[in-house]
Amino acid sequence: MNKITLTNPVFWSDVPDIDVIRVEDAFYMVSTSMHSMPGCPIMKSFNLRDWEIVSYVYDTLEDNKAHVLLDEKGIYGQGQWATSLRYHNETFYLCFSSNDMKQFYVYQTIDIEKGPWTRSVIEGIYHDPALLFDEDRVFVIYGCGDIRITELTSDLSDVKKGGIDQLLLETPKENIGLRCEGCHAYKIDEVYYLLFIEWPTDGNARRRQVCYRSTELLGDYERKVVLDDDMGYHNKGIAQGGAIFDTPDHKWYAMLFQDHDAVGRIPYVLPVEWKDGWPMIGIAGKAPRIHRH
Repeated sequence: MNKITLTNPVFWSDVPDIDVIRVEDAFYMVSTSMHSMPGCPIMKSFNLRDWEIVSYVYDTLEDNKAHVLLDEKGIYGQGQWATSLRYHNETFYLCFSSNDMKQFYVYQTIDIEKGPWTRSVIEGIYHDPALLFDEDRVFVIYGCGDIRITELTSDLSDVKKGGIDQLLLETPKENIGLRCEGCHAYKIDEVYYLLFIEWPTDGNARRRQVCYRSTELLGDYERKVVLDDDMGYHNKGIAQGGAIFDTPDHKWYAMLFQDHDAVGRIPYVLPVEWKDGWPMIGIAGKAPRIHRH
């Protein structure tokens, strides 16, 4: 990539619950579209600054009266939320839960821009899910506060019978208003990293990004706050989103969001520096307004 200047926020518009992956020299981003149809937008960029919508995953999530606005109520604020996007063995996968349907959806395709997408539906809600491919196994990590892990079948069509399905970790309760949620899971250099948002009630009472790490998937996890900054916006902490990813020239970044009331959740691209094996977000603990990459 040629050197460009990034100015945060990347754009002043509602792009919530983002997840970002890189495939060769292209970055792909997915966002929450809730009740809007077509749904689950896929965006593409080559420089992390300039993005375009290249496709939607589905035209309609479900063929029922609520989802096609024929029940005089609709599904406002429901539908597709907090999608996890991953690329594995030349296939793109994404998953999300729908609170109104009380179902978990997994979509997959070999062509993220043109499709077609095939889908599987699993009963139950897997809150703010994160897909994790680990060699020949695949898991979904999810929850709020009490974080669970469930193993899926190799084709991601169902929960694996006899597979792992258990509580993975419990996050702190004391002085925390919103316990960990919005998981993003990675295995990097044989270390498992789980990134979450949390919201303390004391000190800097704002959203912040925390990281848990372990050398064993089901083992003991260490915890560290990796970003706690609001860029001067009255304790509107920058956290949650397409946590960490690298560029073709091996630099690391995070794409997070910040709540701005009626404007919505606006995205920030932030540099990541690895320190003692932790992905520390920002520069000297702060989210930079302008930086070059």
